[in-house]
Amino acid sequence: MVENERLRQEMRRCEAELQDLRATPAAPCPGCEHSQESAQLRDKLSQLQLEVAENKGMLSELNLEVQQKTDRLAEVELRLKDCLAEKAQEEERLSRRLRDSHETIASLRAQSPPVKYVIKTIEVESPKTKQALSESQARNQHLQEQVAMQRQVLKEMEQQLQSSHQLTMQLRAQIAMYESELERAHGQMLEEMQSLEEDKNRAIEEAFARAQVEMKAVHENLAGVRTNLLTLQPALRTLTNDYNGLKRQVRSFPLLLQEALRGVKAEIGQAIEEVNSNNQELLRKYRRELQLRKKCHNELVRLKGNIRVIARVRPVTKEDGEGPEAANAVTFDPDDDSIVHLLHKGKPVSFELDKVFSPRASQQDVFQEVQALITSCIDGFNVCIFAYGQTGAGKTYTMEGTHENPGINQRALQLLFSEVQEKASDWEYTITVSAAEIYNEVLRDLLGKEPQEKLEIRLCPDGSGQLYVPGLTEFQVQSVDDINKTCPLPRVTFLLFTVTVHFQGACLCPR
Repeated sequence: MVENERLRQEMRRCEAELQDLRATPAAPCPGCEHSQESAQLRDKLSQLQLEVAENKGMLSELNLEVQQKTDRLAEVELRLKDCLAEKAQEEERLSRRLRDSHETIASLRAQSPPVKYVIKTIEVESPKTKQALSESQARNQHLQEQVAMQRQVLKEMEQQLQSSHQLTMQLRAQIAMYESELERAHGQMLEEMQSLEEDKNRAIEEAFARAQVEMKAVHENLAGVRTNLLTLQPALRTLTNDYNGLKRQVRSFPLLLQEALRGVKAEIGQAIEEVNSNNQELLRKYRRELQLRKKCHNELVRLKGNIRVIARVRPVTKEDGEGPEAANAVTFDPDDDSIVHLLHKGKPVSFELDKVFSPRASQQDVFQEVQALITSCIDGFNVCIFAYGQTGAGKTYTMEGTHENPGINQRALQLLFSEVQEKASDWEYTITVSAAEIYNEVLRDLLGKEPQEKLEIRLCPDGSGQLYVPGLTEFQVQSVDDINKTCPLPRVTFLLFTVTVHFQGACLCPR
């Protein structure tokens, strides 16, 4: 501990010298060739300071470890003293009992009762004494083992203390080495500072000499400028005459500018009229092409069928079991993708639908079959896509899918917003979303503040025959993420989107 205290004092002295060196740095002259080397010396000095700080931390940790071991050794000594005291008390108690036993035996021998009685008494008392003596010997042996263990622990503590002393000596040697390194760095820094001071003085002298030469050249240039001024006076008179002529021309410039503006305005007005006429013609052609596209698309949808029934057969899963009983009971017609065959009560039954997807069909294949309906929705027609089937048939997977492989709902919404973005330059869209549930013939608003409130379905009062739900909550959305945040319901029975389409400020087909 005394050695550690001495090392702390030496470290404080080194830190004081470092602070003195840091407080009086020499400012390097600008442009000196030794500035980089001085910066390197400063970096090296900072590294040495960091190493000294690390050694200081290690020394504090060693002091803490030595203190802990000292406390532990004191505790072990107290426990050893307590064990020795208990051993002494036990030995004294056993010796006292042994002495009492000897006295009892002697008194019994001195008595004159019959021999038979004496022998019986000895037989009764002797086992007790032997048992007590054996217990005392066993306890003595146990105490001796504990003393040996404590001596072993004490020996280990002494070895650890010796290792800590050795580590302290190593740290002291390192500190001495660091001090010598600091002294050497200090000497090098002083030499560098002297050389920098000499270089600074030499640079100042050279700069003063250059300044004198430049001042002489400036005086010579000033004399030349004065001679040039004397020769420029005739040219200045000529420039004055030219300026007066330009001034007269500027006075007549507004009349010329007004005539030019009138001509340009007439040309711009004629160009605007031509552009307007061209825009009207383009708009008329665009509307005609739009009506033709809508007509062709609607005709294609009508040919496919306004109401289509599509079947999708899911593959066999682990929940279906294993073995021949888990085989798929549905077969397909290789020549017609609208017919499906199955066995019902041992008899083959065939169904003809609009489209049949096998278990190998992907989510993209299913979505391509109904992709054209999204365009019909934008064109102003009501569109409804829903999945029907028993529990476990794959309705949720087909409609919602997963994050990596989305279903019809997510793909339809992505296509809807992509179409909106492509036509954003010519069309104005307002998309709102509502979520309602029809369960047990009861209509509820899933996005309202009170989902249990019952709603009603009514006809529009404008006579269009459309249905609407008074009081149904609506939210305006801008992307698919807004819809997923607003309506995070994987199994909504009825999802209503209201799309209002505007073209040049006039609402064409609200749906």
